[in-house]
Amino acid sequence: MSKEHAAEACSRIDMKKARTPDVAGTPKGGTVNLIAADRWGNMASVVHSVYNVYGSRITVPGCGFLLHDRGSGFSLDPVSPNRVEPRKRPFHTIITGFVMKDGEPLLGFGNMQGSIQAYSLTTHLANMIDLGFSPQATADAARYVHEQRNDGPGKLVLEPRLFERVGQQLRALGHPVETMKADMSVGGFQGILFQQDQSMPAPPRYPEQAPVNGVYRAGSDPRKDGQAVGW
Repeated sequence: MSKEHAAEACSRIDMKKARTPDVAGTPKGGTVNLIAADRWGNMASVVHSVYNVYGSRITVPGCGFLLHDRGSGFSLDPVSPNRVEPRKRPFHTIITGFVMKDGEPLLGFGNMQGSIQAYSLTTHLANMIDLGFSPQATADAARYVHEQRNDGPGKLVLEPRLFERVGQQLRALGHPVETMKADMSVGGFQGILFQQDQSMPAPPRYPEQAPVNGVYRAGSDPRKDGQAVGW
């Protein structure tokens, strides 16, 4: 954003001939998943994504970032299950996860990547709640994609190490299942889980110095850029 950086970038432009781009191809990305928690136990879980190029084409004045256009997935067709109607939440693929326990924040998490979010979030919940995975363990665990089809039941696509474990058994049960190719994606997980320390008193409602009564465990998916950071 600095004028110095802009001037340096401009100095590399040759007005008489085109130059070879520094980056070949189209950079991957488009969706950001941010989970944050502070020393007093506050937690936030946010997903932001521009759907088409330049999103809604509207920026926030003074800030410079684009508002997304995921509402383009909604419909006004009266026969569409995704029709916008009163007291209804149409499905779209900006889905961030949040879990409360006894009225307090417990888990903020998300798994970017289009329509797979709905079932990937339930997988992560099962991993962490039922199986005791840490956020990083569920980020690392092999996952799957269900490819929908208009002319049939679709197919289940498993990451290679998951296919090696259960692929043939699922085929024997009649499921259309394949191993995942290199150019496919199961998206990217981020999460922060709060683990309470029962020996510590709860922080006051309006604290100044008292820390939260426990520890945070964070994880970030190795399949994408991103990291878990504490400070």
